[in-house]
Amino acid sequence: MSENNEICCQTKSEGNEPAALQVRPGATYKPAYQSRYSDNAWEVSVNLPGVLKEHLDVTIENEILQVKATRLADTPEGWRPLADYPAEKHYRLRLDVGPEVDPSGVTAGLEDGVLKLALPLREEVKPRTIEVQ
Repeated sequence: MSENNEICCQTKSEGNEPAALQVRPGATYKPAYQSRYSDNAWEVSVNLPGVLKEHLDVTIENEILQVKATRLADTPEGWRPLADYPAEKHYRLRLDVGPEVDPSGVTAGLEDGVLKLALPLREEVKPRTIEVQ
């Protein structure tokens, strides 16, 4: 596995302690996400705790939605961290949205560490009611 792959590895600490999530410097992690498909759109929520809008990049190209984000661990002056946190953590999520998504209508919003994406479907793939004669 190369360093550019999406990784999130659990390592076991010394003794019988439970496995702990360790952040490796320079590694890229796949964030947790949820998706919901409706008649009009595909909605995706991506968990990006601590990420600011300025450190977020969302693109859609060749039917691939890509989310890149960086969380910077800035400790306010006078505060002392409770543990040794890495200076930054990089996230990357790639989803194949297929030809049914209209890329010109995609909207995104970031609130409380959750990126919400609305990917509208093209008119020709939306369900239609057919009148029976």
